[in-house]
Amino acid sequence: PACLPACLGPLEVYEAVVLMVERDFKQAAGLLLDGVSTFTCVELMPYETFVYYAVVTNMLYLDRPSLKKKIVDGPDVLGVIQGLDPLGPMARGLYDCDYALLFSSLLPLHESLLGDRYLAPHARYLLREFRILTYTQFLASYKSVLVKTMAQAFGVGEEFLDSELSRFIAGGRLSAKIDKVGGKVETNPPDERNSQYQAVIKKGDMLLTSVQKLARVIDS
Repeated sequence: PACLPACLGPLEVYEAVVLMVERDFKQAAGLLLDGVSTFTCVELMPYETFVYYAVVTNMLYLDRPSLKKKIVDGPDVLGVIQGLDPLGPMARGLYDCDYALLFSSLLPLHESLLGDRYLAPHARYLLREFRILTYTQFLASYKSVLVKTMAQAFGVGEEFLDSELSRFIAGGRLSAKIDKVGGKVETNPPDERNSQYQAVIKKGDMLLTSVQKLARVIDS
């Protein structure tokens, strides 16, 4: 049976699934969220599964006001999210900055992801991205914070947290540094002006290359 024209059609649902399989969760998130209120293609997947995908992907990318409006208080999501543990506590923990609640949800989330045919191959990746997102959100409120204080907020050990932060900092995923002597994390906000300058330089180089190619074509 065909879906109503107003709903997210089968092709869009398939596209969202393909994007998830290809680990393009940001693009998939937009499609999935757009379809939460209009999805009727239950012959493709249950509505609860569709919402599950929408919540998992969108928690990674929505800003806090949008997370509140569309996930935490979203009427279409509220109707089913309580049956999609641990997504309810995760969404509340992320919005309320209750990092211990959010982190306590990661193990059951991992088990849930491993049981999904599309997300199982990406379970470790998704958990890593959720941890990076949470650390980033926490550190945005500080210029420096004791590792001990941060570990208590997340409900984890200091050694574990130190190891995690060191790895993500070294990989360029967190803009911070660890003061081993002082036992604290110091934030290092990215230099937006330098980033903009580098972007302008890159665009200028691309434009120059295009002009040079055009000149060679004309000369020939």
